[in-house]
Amino acid sequence: MRYLMLVIERDEPDRAPTPETETWVAEQDASGARVLGSRLRPGAAVRRVTVREGATVVTDGPFSESKEVIGGFDIIEAATLQEALAIAAASPGARDALVEVHPFWPTEP
Repeated sequence: MRYLMLVIERDEPDRAPTPETETWVAEQDASGARVLGSRLRPGAAVRRVTVREGATVVTDGPFSESKEVIGGFDIIEAATLQEALAIAAASPGARDALVEVHPFWPTEP
C-alpha cells in the first residue's frame, strides 16, 4: 500500500539537505520503499486555489494563520501501516519536526 509522508515544520525550514536526510533517502530508495519525495519551496511560493460560483480565486502565500508548514513529502510503499510507521520513525523529520503518515485511498475495486 502507498502512504504519503508529510514533514511538518513549526517554522520555515532550512532547505539545505542534511547528511542524515540524504542517508535516510538513500536507504529508502535502495530498499524500494520510497517511490518519490522532495523538499518544498517556502510558504511565499505557495498558492491556494478555490473555485466559487464559477470564479477561480488564487491566493498567494504565505498564510499567516498557519502555525506549521509542510517542509517536504515522501510517497512510500509499505506492506502494512506498522511498516510505514517504522519508515516514518526512521526519518530525520520525525526528530527535527514531525511526520504525518497518510494512507492512500485504494483505487482498485
